Amino acid sequence: DRLVLGVTDDAKTQSQYPVYFRPDVDGHLAVYGTGGSGKSVALRSVAVAAAITPRGGPVHVYALDFAAGGLRMLESLPHVGAVIAGDDTERVARLIKKLRAIIEERTLRYGAARASTVAEYRTLADRPNEPRILLLIDGMSTFRQEYEFVATSNLFTSFLQILSDGRQVGIHVVVSADRPGSISPSVGAAFQRRVCLRLTDDNDYAM
Repeated sequence: DRLVLGVTDDAKTQSQYPVYFRPDVDGHLAVYGTGGSGKSVALRSVAVAAAITPRGGPVHVYALDFAAGGLRMLESLPHVGAVIAGDDTERVARLIKKLRAIIEERTLRYGAARASTVAEYRTLADRPNEPRILLLIDGMSTFRQEYEFVATSNLFTSFLQILSDGRQVGIHVVVSADRPGSISPSVGAAFQRRVCLRLTDDNDYAM
């Protein structure tokens, strides 16, 4: 129920302590930062943390790489289902469709068990191996350009449905973007947890 992001340095209290992404509480995660600030590293860190869950159930990871191939090294990890290049339109569409189908199927099962999170479902239905699923998208602005404004494609609409319906059934989205403005307000509202790395514009920090 919590995946380590890293260690924060709290100068005011002269202390350092781990910072976590808590999927059932935070829902989805957005990482903002200019080029070279460590966005891909942050996404890889979440993916690696997802492999180490001794006090919980399994986590499956899927990744869409619209950046410079920074997620490709995750392919060999046993809990990573696929790392798909952003220009592989067919596989991108297939993955989004697959996640939508999982959400629809889980919604029925979780509703019957009266479970509001994957952690609750594991207990109530006695299915401790029900996997949590993470979808990583490195390069959210490119993803939008490729799919949001294409009139013949409903893929981005399906992605929005994953954002709105996935959290309750254990499917969470982690994205990277160069600045907050790269994500539309309607999409940005779905990301309750944000990590801010180095940005180029002071206004972006305010946002």
